[in-house]
This record gives sequence, structure tokens and C-alpha cells, in this order.
Amino acid sequence: MEPLDFVNGMFSMIFVFLSLFIGILILLKYIKYKERIFLFVSFVWILIGSPWWPSSLSFLIALNNNVGLPLESYFTLGNVFVPVAVALWLVAFTEFLYTEKRKLILLIFVIYGSIFEIIFFILLLIDPNLIGNLNPPVDVSFKSFIMVYLLSFLLIFVISGLLFARLSLKSEDPEVRFKGKMLVGAYVTFLIGSVLDSSVPISGFIIIFTRLILILSAFFWYAGFFLPRWIKKLFLKKGPTT
Repeated sequence: MEPLDFVNGMFSMIFVFLSLFIGILILLKYIKYKERIFLFVSFVWILIGSPWWPSSLSFLIALNNNVGLPLESYFTLGNVFVPVAVALWLVAFTEFLYTEKRKLILLIFVIYGSIFEIIFFILLLIDPNLIGNLNPPVDVSFKSFIMVYLLSFLLIFVISGLLFARLSLKSEDPEVRFKGKMLVGAYVTFLIGSVLDSSVPISGFIIIFTRLILILSAFFWYAGFFLPRWIKKLFLKKGPTT
């Protein structure tokens, strides 16, 4: 395995494990308080990181066989859960905003996401190379069709997320406003990290820089929805949080 592949796989794995950990923390908060928003956003953050699952898993496998995941498995694992993540986010989003148009928004996205899934699996069956090119064991470049769809899912997630965060920013409660600022940070850094990671030619510096931005987005998401006591004490100088 080349040193660049090692760096790529290692930092993918760090981001994936951190996202899983944060998702579990928020899920535990749902179990404690039974608030549906925590249930949705826990799985949203876990699944929105799925494009980095195959590079992480392929990296681990390549440590043994120096080859990694097969092409079909890599593409499937990294793409099919993205529409699911955005759909779950829209379910949570429409509980607070555009509730009167909730069914329409969800219906339109389900149709849109289903079209992607159908075309994706058709291309996968015909010829996986129509989806993209895999440079074993961890590097991949997608064709225009996949890139356009993934970018559209990313924009739906980020734009709706910023609208959701703006709702918190309007609150008179300093704690809620702080959460809103953290969520703005989460969506902006996730957008920047995702775009850079998929569009800029890879190098050791670029990989580390973009994954650190993604890791920062995970921290902001954690603070925006979980707001642990130590962050609250550090930035708000107030009593303990729940």
C-alpha cells in the first residue's frame, strides 16, 4: 500500500468512527428523553458519512490483502445510503419548518432519491465503470452522473440545515442560539470538506486538510444537538446542561 493510500484510509476511518460515536451519543439522548429529533439526527449523521465507509473498510481489508474492496461493493456502500440520510433529515426538518408542506416535500424527495437508486443499480449491473473509477485500495473518482446527484443531495442537506439552524439563531435563549451557531458551523464545514474531498486532486496535505474539516463538522454537529456540559461551561459560562 502506498503512503498516500495509508493516509487516505486512516483519515477516512477516523472520520467514520467519530461520526458513529457522535451518532450513538445522540441516540442515547433520544433513549433518555424520547425526543424524536434526536432519533432522526443520530442516524442522519451516521449515514451522511457513508461515502467514507468504503474507503475505511477497503483500507482495513487492504492491510491484509493489499487490494481492498471489490469495485461493486465499494460503489454500493458509498452511495446507496446517502439518499436515506437526506430523507431522514427532511423528516426531522419538516417537523419544525414547512410542516404544512411536509408530505409534498417528502414525496418529491422520495421520488428523486428513488430515481437515483434505480439508475445507480442499473449502471452497476451493466458496467460499474459507468459509475466511476476505483484506484485500489481507497481512492475513487465518480463520473458526472453520480457527482451531480451527490452534489444535489449535499445541497439539499446543507440548505435545509442552514434554514433549521437559523430557527435556533432567532431564539431568545442563549443556549439555543449557541446551538444554532454550532449547526451553522456543522453544515458549512461539511459542505466545504465534502466538495474539497471530491473535487481537488488528492495529496497528503489535501487529504489531511479536508478530513480535518470534516472532523470539525462532526464536532459542530455534536455540539449543536448534544451540547455536552463541558462545551456549555466553556462557551456559555452557565450551569450544567441536560
